[in-house]
Amino acid sequence: MLKVKGIYDGDKIILLDPVTMRPNTTVEVLIPESAADPEQRYWQHLVDKGLIKSARAGRAQPRQAPAPVRVAGKPVSQTIIDERR
Repeated sequence: MLKVKGIYDGDKIILLDPVTMRPNTTVEVLIPESAADPEQRYWQHLVDKGLIKSARAGRAQPRQAPAPVRVAGKPVSQTIIDERR
């Protein structure tokens, strides 16, 4: 087995050492623990333990907070205070 270092540019891995391979050769990439995203390591840990079948493909978009609702009358906090007396 040949060990070659490379850099991930956000789209593809660029090998730092010259390598002669045929096009479309299957390769295996090992990512050091320190470079992996903590969330991705968490999902991979669950896969390794057999708790889930596959890790999530990407991060879900954060949910928008619901818009505040205007309430007629006195504030809810004042209603609570009045009812406790």
